[in-house]
Amino acid sequence: MKKDRFEDHLAAVEEAVQKLESGDLPLEDALAAYEAGVKALKQCEEILGAAEKKVEILLKGGALEPFDAKKTEEVEKEQRKAKKPKPAEGEAGGLF
Repeated sequence: MKKDRFEDHLAAVEEAVQKLESGDLPLEDALAAYEAGVKALKQCEEILGAAEKKVEILLKGGALEPFDAKKTEEVEKEQRKAKKPKPAEGEAGGLF
């Protein structure tokens, strides 16, 4: 299985943009190029997001172990749950 590379997906985005900017495509081909560009762009965003999270972990002095984006998301969800403020006694607790 070939590893997803940011540069490959970015090249696909650039190719789609060039095709669309040419103005020579029939509607069906233009839609296909647009769809391919959007898919490639989403892959770029996912790769960049994972890289950003890895950098944040490293800057915080995290362990230099293989990075797992899914594991990081699970940890972040748990941290958000732990940080949610609980209503004080006598408060409505979000009923209104």
